[in-house]
Order: sequence, then C-alpha cells, then structure tokens
Amino acid sequence: MTTSARPPGRLTGGAAVEVRGWRYQHADRSAPAVDGLDLHLDPGEKVLLVGASGAGKSTLLHGLAGVLHDEEAVSSGELLIDGLTPEQARGRMGLMQQDPESQVVLSRMGDDVAFAPENLAVPADQIWDRVRQVLVETGLAGSGEQAHALLDHPTARLSGGQKQRLALAGILAMRPALLLLDEPTANLDPEGTRRVRDAVIEASVRHGSTLLVVEHRLSTWADHVDTLIVLDTAGGVRHRVPAGRIHDDADLRADLVELGLWVPGHDPVPDLLLDTDAGAQPEGATAGPEAPRPRVLLTGRELAVSRERPRRRQSRRPAPVLQGIDVDLPAGRALGITGRNGAGKSTLLLSLAGLIPVHEGELVATGQLKGPRGEALTDDPHRWRSADLVARIGMVFQEPEHQFVRPTVREELALGARQARQPGEDAPLFTSEDVEHRVDRLLTRLGLAHLAEVNPFTLSGGEKRRLSVGTVLAAGPEVLMLDEPTFGQDAHTFAALIRLLREHLDDGGTVVAVTHDEAFLRALQAEEMPLRPEATGQAAAEDALEEDDCADGRTRRDGVVDHRASRPRGTAAPMLTGVRSESRLGGANALAKLLAVLLVTAALVSTMDWVSSSVVIAASFLLLPLAGLRLGQFLLRIWPFAIGSVVAVWGTAIAAEESGAVLLDFGFTTVSEGSVELGIAMGARALAVVLPSVIIFSTTDPTDLADALAQQMRLPARFVLGALAAMRLLGLLAEHWTTIGLARRARGVGTQGGLLGKVRATCSQAFGLLVQAIRVATRLAVTMESRGFGASSGASGPAPARTWARPASFSVVDIPVVLGGALLAVGALAAAVLSGHWNPAW
Repeated sequence: MTTSARPPGRLTGGAAVEVRGWRYQHADRSAPAVDGLDLHLDPGEKVLLVGASGAGKSTLLHGLAGVLHDEEAVSSGELLIDGLTPEQARGRMGLMQQDPESQVVLSRMGDDVAFAPENLAVPADQIWDRVRQVLVETGLAGSGEQAHALLDHPTARLSGGQKQRLALAGILAMRPALLLLDEPTANLDPEGTRRVRDAVIEASVRHGSTLLVVEHRLSTWADHVDTLIVLDTAGGVRHRVPAGRIHDDADLRADLVELGLWVPGHDPVPDLLLDTDAGAQPEGATAGPEAPRPRVLLTGRELAVSRERPRRRQSRRPAPVLQGIDVDLPAGRALGITGRNGAGKSTLLLSLAGLIPVHEGELVATGQLKGPRGEALTDDPHRWRSADLVARIGMVFQEPEHQFVRPTVREELALGARQARQPGEDAPLFTSEDVEHRVDRLLTRLGLAHLAEVNPFTLSGGEKRRLSVGTVLAAGPEVLMLDEPTFGQDAHTFAALIRLLREHLDDGGTVVAVTHDEAFLRALQAEEMPLRPEATGQAAAEDALEEDDCADGRTRRDGVVDHRASRPRGTAAPMLTGVRSESRLGGANALAKLLAVLLVTAALVSTMDWVSSSVVIAASFLLLPLAGLRLGQFLLRIWPFAIGSVVAVWGTAIAAEESGAVLLDFGFTTVSEGSVELGIAMGARALAVVLPSVIIFSTTDPTDLADALAQQMRLPARFVLGALAAMRLLGLLAEHWTTIGLARRARGVGTQGGLLGKVRATCSQAFGLLVQAIRVATRLAVTMESRGFGASSGASGPAPARTWARPASFSVVDIPVVLGGALLAVGALAAAVLSGHWNPAW
C-alpha cells in the first residue's frame, strides 16, 4: 500500500510542522543531540525519519511532542505545529516512546486507551467505539466482540509487545493531527509488526494525520510513506527524497548502507558469515556423517515454566505459561526461541538461565558446564550461588536498565569480568590487566568507546542494548541467554554484535536468544525453536489476551466475564488487584460504599464499648458472601489488624487506671476488671473499624473510586488521575524489584558474604530501584503529558472540561448499600444501649 495518491480532502486533519534552526543539547553531553535543523512537513505528509545512531531522531520527536523539559539543557531555534509551539498545540500530537512499560497509564486496558480521548474532551458516547476500534486495528483483539471483552483486562498481565500495541492504541484513539512514533514495532513479532504498521497507515489516511516515524529497518515502512528524511549526525538534513527512490537510487542506497541502516533488498548476513568464517566447525566437531555429537551443556525435559510461584494455602497451583518443553543446549550452537508476543518466551529463558525455578520437569547442568571441580554444584542452576552462575550462564534482559549497577559504561563492562571466578574456586578468572583489555576491546567492538565515562542510564535505547550484551560477554560464560538482543540496533552495531557472538560460538560457547529477528537467526545459523500455541498454557487465546485469572487462582478460558463498556463506572467494579469482582457489593457505586463505611465508622468512634463493635465484626463476617470473599481469603487480609487489636487489648489493660477487682498485680502496674473491659472495647473497636473497610476496598477498583471522587465529589481530575498513575507505578516498581534482583544475581552481585554482604546487596538493589523509579516516573509523566493530560490552553483559549468515558453516578443498586451502612450503625448503637454497655466517647 502506498500513499502517493492522496484522496481529496484527506489533509484537513493533518498538522503542518515547521522546524527552524533548532538546536538541542542535553545537560550531560558535550555535543548537541540536534544542531541547526531546518525541516518542513506538509499537513498529512507521511515521513520515515532515519539516520545513524546518535543523529537525534528521538530528541526531535520528543521536542515536537512538547515533552522536553530539562531546565539545564541548551535549546535554540523554533519548533512549530500549525504555527503554535508544541506546548500550545498539546493534544494535537501523539507520541509513542521506545519503552513499552512506561507507556501504560492505568490498570485496565479499556481505561488506558480511553485516557487520551477523555483528556481531549471527546464526547463520552463516542469514546468506547474508538477504544474497541483501535484494539482491533492494533491486533490486540480479533473482533469487536473480543475487544469488548478485553476492556477490563489488567494491563499488568500484558507482555512487552502487547503493551507496545496498547500504547499505539491509546495514541490512535486520540486521532492526533501529528503521529510521532519512535520505533513502534521494535518489540513485536512479524505478524504484530504488519498489523501495527497497517493500523498506523490506515488511521493516518482516514483522519489525514501527519506521520513521522523513526525506524532502523526501512523495509517495514518504505513502501507505505511519502517521504524519506535522513538526518546527519553533524546536524541538519542529509537527504530528503520521495520514499520510493530507496529502491532504484543506487547512490542513495549506498549512502544509507554506509550509515548502518537496514535497506530493503540489501542483506548484510552473507558478508557477516564470510567475515566470521561461519564454515568453521565448532569445538569437537568433524566433517562427515560420522561426526560426533557436540557436548551438551544444559538439558531440560518436560519443562513447565511460570513466573508465578504457588502461594501458601493455595488450593491449586498456578497454571504454567509453557509446558511439555524438551531442550538440549550443545556447545558451539545457537538456539533461537521464537513465537508470538505473550507466548512465554522470556519466562522460558529465565528458567533456562537458572534465575527462576522451573514449574515442573527437570533442568540439568552437565559436568561440561559445571567445569573442573564443579562436583559441589547441584544439577539445577537455580540453586547455584550468583558467583557460580555468572561465570557459567550469562543473561541479557529485555529491559537493559535492570542490569546496570555502576555509574559509567566502563565500570559496567568491568564488573562482569571482575566477578567471574575460576570454576569451583574463589580465585578471579581474569587478572586486572585482562579485565582492562577485555573492557577496551568490548568498548571498541560495541561502538561505545566514546561513551566510556558516560552514565549508562543516559544512553540511547540501542546503546543500552549493546552495553547490556557487553556486560555479559565480559564475564566469559559458556552459555549466553539473550532476550531480544537486536532491539534498536542499526546494521553496523548488529554486525558488531554478530561477530562477538560468532566468536563465542567458535570458542565452544552456546547462545540462546529470544528474538523476532530472522536476520539474527540466519547470521548465527541458529536452530529455531518456535513456541506454538499447543505448547503454551494459553492455547485458547490469541496473544494470551483471552485468558484471565480468577482471584482464587483458577483460570478461565472464556474471556473476561461480563465486561460492559457502556455501564457507568461503579456498576461492576473489579477487585483492587485488577481482577473482576462479580459480587453484589462489587456492583455498587464506589462512593456509596465509602459513605456506608463512614456511617459505620462514625457510630463506632462515638462510643467506647465492646457490644457495638462486636455487632459490626459479626456483620462483617456475614457480609462476606455479598462481597464474593472466601473466609480464608478474608482472614489472610485482616490478620495484621487482628494482631494489632490483641496488642491494643493488652496495652490498654495494663496501662488504664485500676477499676473494679484487681486481676493481676505486677507491682509497677495492675490489671483490673475495668481495665480489661476497656482494653477489650478498644481492641474490638479498632478491629471493627477496619473490617468493613477491608470488605469495601476489596470490592472496589481504585480507578472506579478515583472517578467517583472526581465526578461526584468534584475533586480535581489532575489530582485523582495523577494518584492513579502513582498507584500503578507502585505496583510496577514491585515487579521491578523482583526483576532487578534477578538481574543482579545474573551479574554476580548476589547476597552471599554473611549478614554484611546481604545488607550491602539489599541496599544496592534498593538504590537501583530508586533510580528505576525516577526513570519510569519521568517516562510515565511524558506519556501522560503527550496524551493531553494537564493541558490548560490551546490555540483557541482554555482547554474544554475533561469528559469521562464511564460516568460515575448513584443508582437504585446503591440505595441498599447506603441504607445497610446506616442500619448497621444504628443497630450497633442500639445493641450497646439495650445491653447497658453504651459508653459515649465524649
């Protein structure tokens, strides 16, 4: 599909872009990211923006989106969208960043996609049609019915590729005048790449949007855009030509190849195979039909894998994401694990790397991998110390930042080599001179020599990926595990990476990679291990989105139950965990439930007796069926409060004034009948105040509560939505804590060394989490801002009031909830009065 022939009237929705002498230099860099750039885009023009790594492509996109806010950066020149600055044109542009994790704002898919249209004041009756449409267009749902069923699906259960599609869906739902996409298909499988590209092109044609997309691999977009613009690393535009010329202009093609771009029809793999002497036999191999089988380093039989560990008292183990996997990893060979997004590829890789335990089956490290004096090591790599693991199995994570632990690129590379130990010994594997030599070599081979003293977190996405691979190679393990190793790489850095991995293979090492990159597999002559649906625990669902887990660990395969997009918020609220609550209380308005709790609480704090509290405690347990909570589940949630109540009873009994008969005399204090009764009253009241709140918040989704507070209590939308994003960030950081711990174990930064070593490692991990929190929070703020959040003015004055896709309102369902709270409050006080125990707090 090409777009050279533009339909009449198509350009009315597009934005004109003008860049005049723009220069931008980050505060921590000696050279500008963009220098003296002049550029003009017509409304509706479709542009593929390319250039060598470091040419400033991502910086330009962020500048046009109006989300560059570094006060210490140096900027000059002009960026104009339809004659307005990007800040004034907020809501006209939609930006998709490279990192999919930080582009998810809310906890449910439908809410996340609806977030931008709500900010842009799209009429509420139009939002859900948009949401369903873009879910289908981006391939997250196969039909409108499936899209309808996924509106309340938890975003936390999406893979990286699925989050990438969700981010695009959120942008397309804006129907922006300017689409700014930074490598939008980098994390996607081939089918997902085609669907996302087609969705972008079709949406931009339908609405006349101007499109500016950054990609290293030109073949995905070259035949679907109007213009090819090549940025020069020295500043300015190197080429601006019709995109079709990429196929027949020999000089242009040669220049693009020289810049390291992936040019359609030019395959660098054959040259790489010649350069690395791919015909050489791996260690121990000979030619001919009688060639011996290579030594096996790691083997797995009937493996089932899952990141979710069984919980105590859980009646049924969580279902694995993959099962029935047999795998052998021989020396000198490469294995590529392929499959759709969400198929469980990364989980399998973590299990093979010894970072998480296998769910079922047997994973065995052979004596060849353990090495000399490795008899003390168990067969299961998961049970090894990190010092044993780092010199034998290296792991490159999908998110490079998770494994960065040092302040400079040079020190990051040196760490792995310094942590490596002689097999079976504590002696270093490399001398100090060896470490320096390996680091210098890797800096050159990875194209990072000029960034040796730079903080790793300030690198570009492609540079971070290369560094993450280098940190593992520096330690010299026999088995390398890589998760999407070529993400964001141009052809030059791809070639450098392939040469390093080929050398590793020729030295008798093993490479296992999760990848969608067919060129990577060919360059390593890798055996392909496709994960087909029948091998997964999600076989009935496309891309793992049809399956949803119940609160009690059971698994549904019929989609998410009863998702009604047209319902107002509060009429079918999910649990706090994001799992749907189908209980009667779950269907009530969040504010009505909050009001009922306040009525009960007001009654309890007005009296100091155990009778009224006992009535509320008993009623709370009787309400469990209405809340859809099982007794064991409820007890697990309240046990800390129960212990606190017992402590309150004892503390009050020994501290209160003596009243009535003395039961115990400790000399310095006494316990009397009156103090015990007062202690029981205090403890029971504390527990009684907590129990209704636990029930209510267990049946109320935070999003529903926040929306009710904003719409019905008139709290500022900026405040409540910011709080919701912060709550999601906290959950995200809990996941990051686990992943950072795994990454540090993979780097050899374990918790061995006694109490001091454990404390040091924990503090280091906490600091890593703090850095990650700042990074993710910054990116999340950029995501929210680029989707119209917080916009106060535009071209025509103040921004219109925000709309709400699912308006919160009271209904007849809420009357029994409020009346129930009032009756319980009155009943508790009446029981205390009639029993003669009523004791007003005043």
